[in-house]
Amino acid sequence: MIRYTLIRTLWVFIILAMVLSINFILLKNAPQFPPADVDQRATYYARQVSDGLMTVRLERDPEVIRFARENNAAFRASLHRNADFFFEEGQLRIFEPVPLIQQYFSWVNNIVNDWNWGVSTWVQPNVEVFEILLSRMPVTIRLNLIALFFYIPVGFALGIIAALRKDTFLDNFISIFVMIMISLPSFVIMTFLVLIFAFGLEWFPTSFPPSDVTGSVRYTGFVLPVLGLTFGAIASLTRTSRAELTEVLTSEFLLLARTKGLSQTQAVLRHALRNSMVPLVPGIIGSFVGLLTGSVIIELIYAIPGTGRIFIRAMTQNQYDVNLILAITAFYTVVGLFAILLVDLSYGFVDPRIRMGARK
Repeated sequence: MIRYTLIRTLWVFIILAMVLSINFILLKNAPQFPPADVDQRATYYARQVSDGLMTVRLERDPEVIRFARENNAAFRASLHRNADFFFEEGQLRIFEPVPLIQQYFSWVNNIVNDWNWGVSTWVQPNVEVFEILLSRMPVTIRLNLIALFFYIPVGFALGIIAALRKDTFLDNFISIFVMIMISLPSFVIMTFLVLIFAFGLEWFPTSFPPSDVTGSVRYTGFVLPVLGLTFGAIASLTRTSRAELTEVLTSEFLLLARTKGLSQTQAVLRHALRNSMVPLVPGIIGSFVGLLTGSVIIELIYAIPGTGRIFIRAMTQNQYDVNLILAITAFYTVVGLFAILLVDLSYGFVDPRIRMGARK
C-alpha cells in the first residue's frame, strides 16, 4: 500500500509538470499583454529581465531612434512579436524575450529555487501572482468545504429514504427533484436563487459581503452560493445512493441477516449502508473537484472574491494574465490530481478486501 501510494504521488507531480509545461508553451506562444500603464509596464519588463525571461539592449544610433519615433508601427514590426521599447534621453531601451526553451528553464528554475511564479500583468499589475492566489484561496476553499459537508448528509438521507420507500409517493417525489436538479446547470440555479431570495424576497445579500463586514451578513452571504453549488451534487448523490442501497437491500446476505433476527433498521445500518458505500465514497471525494470547478461561475455571478473570479479575469480576451493563469491552473490541477489519488486509496479503507497495488 505504501509503495503504491508513493508511486501514485510521484505520478501526480509528473502529470502536474506536464500540464503546466504544455500550458506554459501554449501561453508563451500567444500574444503577450503587459500592463497598460507606462510606469507599470517598465517595472514589469525590468522584472522579466531579472527573472531571465527577457533581455534588454540600449540603442543609441540616432537614425534608428529617429526611425522608431517617426515610424513606430514599422519599427515595432521589425522586432520580436512580444518585444517592447521605451524612449529615453538619447537612447532607446528595447526589451525582447529570450528563446522559448530558455524562458521555460528560467521559469522552472524560479519556481523550484525561489517559489517565484512571476508577477501579474492585468489583475494586480506587478504583484506576485502567488500572493494574489493566497489572498483568494481561503474564500474558495471555505465555500467548497461548506458545500461538501452540507450536501453529503442531505444527499445520503434523501437516497436512503427513497430506497427504503421505493415506488411510493415519497420516492417518486424525490426522483422528480433529482431529475430536475441534475438537468439544471449550477449557474442557472444560482441565478434563480439570487433573483428570488436576494432581489425578490430580500432574505439574503444580493452579492457576497466584503471581508470587513461584521454581523450575520458575513454568514448569510454563504447561503446562496452554497445552495447553488450543492443542489446538483445533492441530486447526483441521492440518485447514486438510492440505486446502490436498493440493490443491496435485495441481496441474499441481507435477507440472511433478516432471517437471523435483525430488524430492518439494524440490517440497513450494520450491513446495507457499508456495502453500498464502496462505490459512493470515491464519488464523494471526486465530487469536491466538481464543486471546485463549478464555483468558478458561481463566484463570478455572486461577486465572490475567490480564485475562480480572478481566473475568469485573467482569461479575458486581449488581457491575458499569463503568470496568474499558470498559478491558478497549478492550484486546480493539484487539487484534482490529489482528489483522484484519494479516490483510489479510499477503496481500501471502505472495503478491507480491496488492496490497491497488490500483485496477483
